[in-house]
Amino acid sequence: MIELTSVTLIIAGLLLTAIAFLAGWYAGKHGAQPSDSREAELEESLSALEEKHAQYQQDVNQHFSETARLVGQLTQNYRSVYEHLSEGASALCDQNQLPQTLVQAIESAETDPVVDYQSRKPPLDYAPKTSPDEPGMLNERYGLNERSA
Repeated sequence: MIELTSVTLIIAGLLLTAIAFLAGWYAGKHGAQPSDSREAELEESLSALEEKHAQYQQDVNQHFSETARLVGQLTQNYRSVYEHLSEGASALCDQNQLPQTLVQAIESAETDPVVDYQSRKPPLDYAPKTSPDEPGMLNERYGLNERSA
């Protein structure tokens, strides 16, 4: 029979450790294959999403470029129609017989109107007082009639 000495046990332990290490290394090396395919699948999905996003951005840019071009064209068409009406009214109608609003429109088109935004006031969300002696809406007596005693 074989005698188990401490040296033999140490050698057997080292051999088992080496075998376990090699088995773990082999399993780790070849067991990583499924995660590699999952990683490749995720990378393909990510690149497809990035391509889709880039196409979406390009579509948005094209849409707004076309919208800007069409609005510019619409503005030019309005200007052309206005000029045509203005020239027709000036050439075909007697200045005394033109409706006053058309004359004003033609004259205002020739000069740029200056809008004074400082003189404009926002709409009020309350009824203003009709006189300084009138109680305000937050007065406790507002809207109440006093009884004469």
